[in-house]
Amino acid sequence: MRARSEREPDSRRMLVRLPSSADDYAAVGEAARLADLFGATMVARFVQEAELADLAGLPCVRELRPFGGGWHPIDASQLTRQIERAAASARQRFHAAVAASPIAASFEVVTGSVLDAIGAAANPDDIIVVIEPQNPAERVTQQFSRLIDAAFQTPAAVMVVPGRFARRAGPIAAVMLRQDDPSIRSAIAIAATAKERVIALAPPGSKLHDAIAELAAGAGVQIEAGPCIPEPLDVQSLLAQMHHLKERLVVMSRGADTDKGAPMIASRRRIPVLVARAAAW
Repeated sequence: MRARSEREPDSRRMLVRLPSSADDYAAVGEAARLADLFGATMVARFVQEAELADLAGLPCVRELRPFGGGWHPIDASQLTRQIERAAASARQRFHAAVAASPIAASFEVVTGSVLDAIGAAANPDDIIVVIEPQNPAERVTQQFSRLIDAAFQTPAAVMVVPGRFARRAGPIAAVMLRQDDPSIRSAIAIAATAKERVIALAPPGSKLHDAIAELAAGAGVQIEAGPCIPEPLDVQSLLAQMHHLKERLVVMSRGADTDKGAPMIASRRRIPVLVARAAAW
C-alpha cells in the first residue's frame, strides 16, 4: 500500500474513509465536531483501489459505451485521470466539511484495497470512522459491509456515524453489558468535555462500582440509571428501551454483540455510536 500525506497528526486520530457521494460529506463535518470533542485529529483517506487499475490493463476487459458506442477497451490513462480528478474533488469537499471545526485535519490518497487502507493504518489509540451512506441502496452494497467488517477487525475503537443526525446535544448513553464494563469510563470522559450527563443502561440488578461514582463526581458528571437492557444483548430490545432517551452519542465496548449491533443502532437512532476498546480513555 502506498500513501502520500500532507501532514502527520501527532495525537489520537480519527481515521475516516471518505464517502463516494457528495451528499454524505455533511456526516464528515459532524465527525469533525466529534473529533474536536474527543481531542483528536482527523485523517481522511481517499482510497484508489489497485485492483481497478490492474483490471483496466487487461486486454480482455471492455467497457460498454452508451448511445450505440459498443464495446471498447478501457483507456487506462483516461481512467487514471478520472481517479485523480475524483481525489482532487474529495480533498476539496473534505476540507470544506471540516472548515468549521478547529481540529487538525489531513488528507491522504491511498492505493490498495479498502481492507488495507483501514487495517494497515489503524493502531489501538485510533478511532476508525465509518459513515453510513444516506442512499439506502449504498447501505446494502458489499463495499459498505466490507468497510464495516474491516473496521471491526482492527484493534482500534470504531465509531459508526449516521448519514443524518437527529441531534447534537443530549446525554451520553453508556451500554453496560457487565458491572465493570469500560464503556462507562469512556462515557464519563466524553460527558465531562461535552458538559452532558451520562445515562447508564445495564442488565437488571446491575450497580455502579464506587470507583465509577467517584470518577464521575470528580469529573463533575451526573450519572443516572436508564432503562434495563436484556442479557444477552438484543439490539431490537435495546432500541425499544432507548426510544425516549434523546441521547447525542452511544458508547459501547468492543465485543461480538456490540460490534454487530452498532451500525443498526446508529442508523435507527440517527446518532453516532462509539464502540471503544477497554483502554480507549
